[in-house]
Amino acid sequence: MATAEDFGWRENIIAQLQDRNKSQLPFQDLIIQNNKLFDAANALRNENLQLRVGALSSGTGSSTTTDVRLTERIQQLEHKVLAQQEELTELHRRKGENAQQIIDLNIKLQDKDRQLNVKETSLLELMTINNSLRAEIKMYEASNKQLENLNQMLKDEHQALHLAFTALEEKLKKAQVENNQLIEKIIKYKAKDADRMNEENDNFLKKRSARMQKELEEACRDTRGVSPEDQLSGPAFRSPLPNNASIKFDAHEGEVNAVKWSPVDRLLATGGADRKVKLWDISKGTSESRGILVGSNAGVMSVDFDSTGTLIIGASNDYASRVWTIADLRIRVSTCEMFSTK
Repeated sequence: MATAEDFGWRENIIAQLQDRNKSQLPFQDLIIQNNKLFDAANALRNENLQLRVGALSSGTGSSTTTDVRLTERIQQLEHKVLAQQEELTELHRRKGENAQQIIDLNIKLQDKDRQLNVKETSLLELMTINNSLRAEIKMYEASNKQLENLNQMLKDEHQALHLAFTALEEKLKKAQVENNQLIEKIIKYKAKDADRMNEENDNFLKKRSARMQKELEEACRDTRGVSPEDQLSGPAFRSPLPNNASIKFDAHEGEVNAVKWSPVDRLLATGGADRKVKLWDISKGTSESRGILVGSNAGVMSVDFDSTGTLIIGASNDYASRVWTIADLRIRVSTCEMFSTK
C-alpha cells in the first residue's frame, strides 16, 4: 500500500522536471534547428566527398564540359558549406550566449528562490504572530465583555443602593425630627423637674431656717451661765483637720479634679484632667489600680457612685455625663449626644 512518503518523492521529482522544462523549454527550437544544421552540414560534406571521389575516379579522359560542370558544382557546394559553417558558427555563438543567459537566469532564479524562502519564512512568522494577536484580541474582547457586564451590574447595584440610601435618608430625617421633638419634651420635663426640685429645696431651706431660728431662740432663752472654770478649761473638742498624709500617690497625668469613696468597698475613684476615671484599692495601705474608665472627651470634673457601688458616674467639661459599670469597666450610658443636640 502506497504511503504518503512515496507520493512525496514522486511529486518532488515531477516538480523538479517541471522546473527544468520551464527553464530549458524556450531553447528547444534553437537546439532542434542547430541539430538540423549539423545534419545538413554532414550531408553536404559527404556529398562533396563523393563528388571528389567520383571526379578522381573518372580520370583525365572526361570531357572539359564535365569538368567545368563539376568544378561549378564543387564551388557551389563549397559556398554552401561555407554558408552552413558560418551559420553553424553563428549558432555556436548564439548557443554560448544562450548558455550564459541560462546560467545568469539560473543564478537569478536561485536568488529569487532564496528570497521567496525568506519571504515564506517571514510570512509564516507573521501569520503566527497574526494568529497570536487574533487570539489576544478574542481574549481581550471576552474580558471587555465581562467587564461591561460587571460594570452594568455595579451600576444596577449602585442605583439600588442609591434608592435605598434615599429611603434611609428620608427615614433618618423623620427620625431626627422625632428625636428633636423628644429632646424638646425631655428638656421641658427636666425643666419642670428642676423647678420642682428647686421648689422643694427652697421649702426645705425655709423649714431648716425656721427650725434653726427656733433653736437659737430657745438657746437665748436658756438662763444657765458659764462658770469661770469652764472659760479657763479651753475648748471641749479637737480640730478635725488632718496633720499627716496616710497615703500619697500620683493618680493622674495632670490635675486631679474629683475624688469619691465607694459606699461598699474601700475603693477610691478619682477623675482628672487626662480625661480618665481611675479606681484605686487602698485597703492594704498602698494604692493599687483596679481599673481605668475611658470615653470622656474632656477633663473629668466630678465622680460619684450609686448606692450599691456597682455603677459610677462622671461629669466632664464636654457638657456630658457618662455611666460605667465597675465590674467590666465598660461605658453604659452617655448623655453627650442629647446635650450636643440641645
